[in-house]
Amino acid sequence: MKKNIDIKNRIIWILGVTVLWYLFIFELIAELIFNRTVYDAIGLELSDGAYFVVSLYLSTIVTLIGLIVYTAVTKRNRFVLKSILPGYKNNGIRTLMAGLLVGFVMNFFCIACALVHGDIKLYLDFALDQIPLILFAFVCVFIQSTSEEVWCRGFVYERINVRYPLWVAILVNGLFFAGLHVFNPGASVLPIADIALCGLSFSLAKWYTGSIWFPMGVHTAWNFTQNFLFGLPNSGLVSEVSVFTLDAATARTNLIYNSAFGVEGALPAVFADGALGIICLVLAAKKGRLKELTMKKQQLG
Repeated sequence: MKKNIDIKNRIIWILGVTVLWYLFIFELIAELIFNRTVYDAIGLELSDGAYFVVSLYLSTIVTLIGLIVYTAVTKRNRFVLKSILPGYKNNGIRTLMAGLLVGFVMNFFCIACALVHGDIKLYLDFALDQIPLILFAFVCVFIQSTSEEVWCRGFVYERINVRYPLWVAILVNGLFFAGLHVFNPGASVLPIADIALCGLSFSLAKWYTGSIWFPMGVHTAWNFTQNFLFGLPNSGLVSEVSVFTLDAATARTNLIYNSAFGVEGALPAVFADGALGIICLVLAAKKGRLKELTMKKQQLG
């Protein structure tokens, strides 16, 4: 008697479903809704800064809601939805705040390296009337970062770990996360390698802390710090509004900073992302948890 092939728990199926829903269907809906043509048609005028925030960050609320709806209505995916909700294991404000702090320190370290090395020059270009937009931007960055996390460290991570050992889910996560950024402005070998390392480290952080809320916090603080506090490219995308502004004409590309991609395209980011993953592994080793990396979801409990 032939055994049933559980194709829906295989990596190719999981990634295919993610690409279909996340990158095509939900992203397409977002582009149709959050489009300047739509705003012009309804008479809604937005500044360049506000439009940047809305179109690149707030628009991802479609993919976030899409993940929630999709995992809620498909029975085999409801455990994924459960893993991202408040009250699940260590999901909570304390974990989120810890992630925000770690993300800020990591990104500030990279920016400080570029400043000290003389690769960038920043100047304060901020008015008090910009505060509401900056605060709004933080909320929208949280939505965008959360959306990427629940799809990558939520759906892809959890679903792969059903059939495969945890280390496979972590490895595939890093590669898939890098793949999401290959068409970003300024993408090249070192930036994409760092994004892959970032995906690995964020996955390790989720595993060690037991909560997706920790990488959600790290991701949010990282993006907000470089894009809206210091006005640097976020994976190649430069904000139209920020507390500090980059003197782009003086920016230099080398191993410390990448003028096209930002701090994510240089060695300090590789060090920071690598350090996060290594720290998680070292702390886990001290607690005798490394064997968990060879386990599947049902074995981890």
